Amino acid sequence: MDLDAFDRHLLRLLQRDNRQSHDALGEQVGLSSSAVRRRVQRLRDSGVIRADVALVDPARLGITVITSIRFEKESTATYEAFKRRMRAAPAIAQCYTVTGDIDVILIGHFPDLADYECWVADELLSDPAVARSTANVVYRTVKYDTAVAIADASRAGEPA
Repeated sequence: MDLDAFDRHLLRLLQRDNRQSHDALGEQVGLSSSAVRRRVQRLRDSGVIRADVALVDPARLGITVITSIRFEKESTATYEAFKRRMRAAPAIAQCYTVTGDIDVILIGHFPDLADYECWVADELLSDPAVARSTANVVYRTVKYDTAVAIADASRAGEPA
């Protein structure tokens, strides 16, 4: 989908606060309320906007653990089985397959370390494909942003 300067400006605003009215958004981007409504609906329908959600502070509900996984032997079957299990794991918020010495990085939220230890035993130690896992417990968040950086018109190749 081609995004023009208005679409990109709307996306930047919506990522910060998607509860703004179409009138308020229109004032900020220079469009009518109805034009904003049509554009936002098009962005939703096309999948550029995946969801409208409430962001919960994970630190208020337990601990965040970043876990690196290295497989014993890589194969399509190994990756697919592991990804399927991680998609179904409620405690895992993010799962990335990555390049380098590590195969997968997980970001999970757990009530406490005891719960994480049980999860490791059930999900990682019981999996013969997992050669090694390394856990990093987050003790302070320096930056957490859900917004995706969106280039302005001049950097996206459009006339300014």
